Amino acid sequence: MNYKSYGDLSEDIAASLFLVQGKGYDLVVGIPRSGMIPASMVALGLHIDVVGLPEFIANQPLKTRMHRKAESQPSVAWDAKKVLLIDDSVITGRTVQEARDAIPDNCPCTIDTLVIYADPDGKHHVDISFCILESPRAFQWNLFTPAMLSRACVDIDGVLCVDPTAHQNDDGEKYVAFLNNAEPLFLPSGRIGCLVTNRLEKYRRQTEAWLKQQGIEYERLVMLDLPSKEERQRQGVHSTHKGLFYKNVDYTFFIESDTKQAASIAKISGKAVYCCEDNRVYMPTDKAPIKKDRRGYAKRLLRSVKRRIVSGLPRPPKAALKAK
Repeated sequence: MNYKSYGDLSEDIAASLFLVQGKGYDLVVGIPRSGMIPASMVALGLHIDVVGLPEFIANQPLKTRMHRKAESQPSVAWDAKKVLLIDDSVITGRTVQEARDAIPDNCPCTIDTLVIYADPDGKHHVDISFCILESPRAFQWNLFTPAMLSRACVDIDGVLCVDPTAHQNDDGEKYVAFLNNAEPLFLPSGRIGCLVTNRLEKYRRQTEAWLKQQGIEYERLVMLDLPSKEERQRQGVHSTHKGLFYKNVDYTFFIESDTKQAASIAKISGKAVYCCEDNRVYMPTDKAPIKKDRRGYAKRLLRSVKRRIVSGLPRPPKAALKAK
């Protein structure tokens, strides 16, 4: 699984911007929705205006800042002489071609198509591609789209809703209150393939009610069939429960909330796992992750500084040490 984050997108655009720099482009057009972010990044790098495809089709005035627009810059969309039509990626070329076909025939602009990521077999569908990226692939900005979610397993706590606090997680009345009123985090727009959670089976009714209240659709809900929180902790099956299920189904992606569990699920299942906590994809061959804990990092840093200070001090004679 080839994964690209927002950070990767920014770096890849910066590294390839020379391909379109100084080529006479005076307007960037983004193909909604996935093409809008890369289009904005490219436009910023070229110091030219950016609009969405619907605004370009309608030949709308170009919005600018309060300072006066230079005479050479277009005032309305079709005043542009040379245009970059941008999407994030291409495989079959269908989306880019539909965008081209939607532009009226009487548009006088010269239009070149550009994608940031092109499949090796799809790069001929566009004029310019910044990077070659083979399938299967996943983008951070597209993780919660219907196409991605329909073939994914998704955790609940820490993904769809906030995690319970230690105070709330009492396996009793406080926990039930949390389940009924959990604050949502990411609300998907499409149907999820399967929800896989470490919530206990006895809380299915509250979980299903919350999902319905939030309008979250799914094919299947897999919960942990153990009698209590204590038994779950004793067995320590958090990752095993998720990993074994993921291994034995046809779903191709897992969205998890915890870094350690994400790494473990990937190893158990032999498949890719995306972790919301650190925005990365874990593969079966990855090494164990380092938990990001600022307090733990501060303690380690302090110990390191102390060791360096102590190592730089003169060592006392052994006789003096014995006398003490």
